Amino acid sequence: MLERILADNCETYNAALQERIEAWRSQRKSISYRDQQMELTELRKDSLFRWNSVEIMRDPLRRVDRTFNGFFRRCKTGEKPGFPRYRSLSRYNSFSFGDDPVIRQRSIGVPKIGHIRSSGGRPIEGLAKICTVKRNGKRWTASVVCDIGEAPAKVAVSKAVGLDVGLTALATLSDGIQIENPRWTKSHERRIADASRALARKGRGSHNRLRAKEVLRRAHQRAADARKNYLHHVSKWLIANYDLIAHEKLNIKGLSQGRHAKSIMDAAWGILLYQLTYKAESAGKHVVAVNPRGTSQRCSGCNKTVPKGLFQRTHSCPHCGLVLDRDHNAALNVLGLGMSLAGSQSPSEYHFVSS
Repeated sequence: MLERILADNCETYNAALQERIEAWRSQRKSISYRDQQMELTELRKDSLFRWNSVEIMRDPLRRVDRTFNGFFRRCKTGEKPGFPRYRSLSRYNSFSFGDDPVIRQRSIGVPKIGHIRSSGGRPIEGLAKICTVKRNGKRWTASVVCDIGEAPAKVAVSKAVGLDVGLTALATLSDGIQIENPRWTKSHERRIADASRALARKGRGSHNRLRAKEVLRRAHQRAADARKNYLHHVSKWLIANYDLIAHEKLNIKGLSQGRHAKSIMDAAWGILLYQLTYKAESAGKHVVAVNPRGTSQRCSGCNKTVPKGLFQRTHSCPHCGLVLDRDHNAALNVLGLGMSLAGSQSPSEYHFVSS
């Protein structure tokens, strides 16, 4: 039944996309989400379209609307627009529903199907608002968005740290601690390469190719799961040990288009910073993003600029004689900027911090 819902939603998505494209080409007419929602209501008068929940059937219409909104936004800002494309069934893997979804301890209620047994996962906190069911190969997972009420009050900061992300070490802290970068892609690349070669040898449309495709997906999934689990441990430790964490506000998308793209994507700085942000919000801690300009070139001791190349890993200041690891020096500068943004000059004076 879940596979049937995905197939139906994929067909609805492509039909809604085609309707918008044809309406503009033939009549120069824009069709809104509201218009397509009203058409869906008319279609559901036929019993053939009522086997599925209306809430689930509206999900692909919302996705098409978000896709076009994103396309027009990128056109206005001068980014590469990326016109909306049709989706194949093999790449349409999830559906969402809201309207107060029924979530129990060991089951999830899907409209028109009933309760499906579930295992694992965290207990539901607060009021469930939206549930997204996703197909991961042969497995199915559910993500539930909950309203957990107001965020707790921010704590007074007694221990602050600056964080400088990198590739040699995943992160270097202003107190000198370095967090290891495990390089998960490198440790899993042999398995991924073997699975890729096996897939390339299989004939298109064959059952063997489908099995080889699943093996390759699982190889990539193992690397992604290991990376995400490690970052959860790192972010949890940082939130538990520091009240204020200052980090650089990096353009990760731009950095990942250079020659170190593979290493940057493997380090997953964006996931780490995202985890820090939402975990700090839940714990009443503070996360501050600072301007990264000059943090690697400026001396943390005398505040003078000391130019250095990308591969020069030691900071040696000719003005004050300070010698530090390059990333440690940058982390100290990040901490200083974070303290300025927080409105304090010393840890003992911390009373207000905005994340």
